[in-house]
Amino acid sequence: MIAVLSSRAAGAQGVWALEQHHYFDSVLADPRAPQTTVLFPAKADSFPFAVKEGSSLVWDLSVGAALPILGVGTRRGTEDDTGVGRRDFGIGIWFPLSFHMVEDMGKDPSNPILDTDYRFGGLVKAQVGLPIHNRKVHSAHVGAKFQFGHESTHLGDEFELGALREHQAEFVRVNVSYEYYDAGGSFEPNFGKDGVQQLKIRAGNIWLWRPEKGWYSRTVLQPFGTFIEGASRNHEPYLQAEWKWQSVFGDTFSLVSSFDARNRTIYQYTPAPDDTRTNAPEPTEWSFNTIVGVRQDRKGQGISGRITPTYYVRFYHGVNPNGQFRSQRGFSEFGFGVHFGI
Repeated sequence: MIAVLSSRAAGAQGVWALEQHHYFDSVLADPRAPQTTVLFPAKADSFPFAVKEGSSLVWDLSVGAALPILGVGTRRGTEDDTGVGRRDFGIGIWFPLSFHMVEDMGKDPSNPILDTDYRFGGLVKAQVGLPIHNRKVHSAHVGAKFQFGHESTHLGDEFELGALREHQAEFVRVNVSYEYYDAGGSFEPNFGKDGVQQLKIRAGNIWLWRPEKGWYSRTVLQPFGTFIEGASRNHEPYLQAEWKWQSVFGDTFSLVSSFDARNRTIYQYTPAPDDTRTNAPEPTEWSFNTIVGVRQDRKGQGISGRITPTYYVRFYHGVNPNGQFRSQRGFSEFGFGVHFGI
């Protein structure tokens, strides 16, 4: 489709391949985004079936990127890190790939991996530059995205062995694995001279691609041969906002504040006599992820010049966002981290 569009408007549009374009960049606080971040040290509430109860020190790591594949866009204006120019349009295909891990550093001598999450899929992003330019609004964009993906989650082996040893009667091992699609839209105005204050306002919804399958399998992995009632709710809406004020501390550093709120499903592992499914919807909890930090705008050459770090403080409260632990409500995590933008 993109190739056909580009051939029909060769004079006004340009086709690109394997180039990074900022049509609909993820906000820092998006917990599902394909981004590379290191959160350490971080203080987190106790996880279910921990060897020792109580909060602990954790590593919270994400490694990922949205790899650009192919796209097309108009070339009338100047494209920058906020996206296309005024009255311009761009659309492209990306391949998002990410890995997430949480490690306990505070209570168990073996420092077990608590959970790992893997996500991959396909992503289409589009953006339009609005014809707005006055004393207050430097520029503005509207955008949309559609992502289809798969998520697979796994408990750490050492954590699982400890849970079997200390909580044998209560511990269950659930296969949280599903396909989903994520559709969202955005409005992004930029204020001040040269658009130094950039605002992103977004909303969207995540839907199960196969709602009859649910977020997790009804067959329990441990203890083998037992069942739980299947999930009924099949979507999770979200709201996001991010504000960046460039060059607050000279030409190098910018202030950044990012926020994500989503109505998460609280997983219910209710025992069932066989492979059945309940019609009762699961309870939900609005979960909030807040990041405040400083972005270093590096303009050097080579790989180091292309990496833009953001040093931040993060606070999360709501449903535990990690794999099987999404049955835990009222979970909090606070820590210091670095986001590596490319």
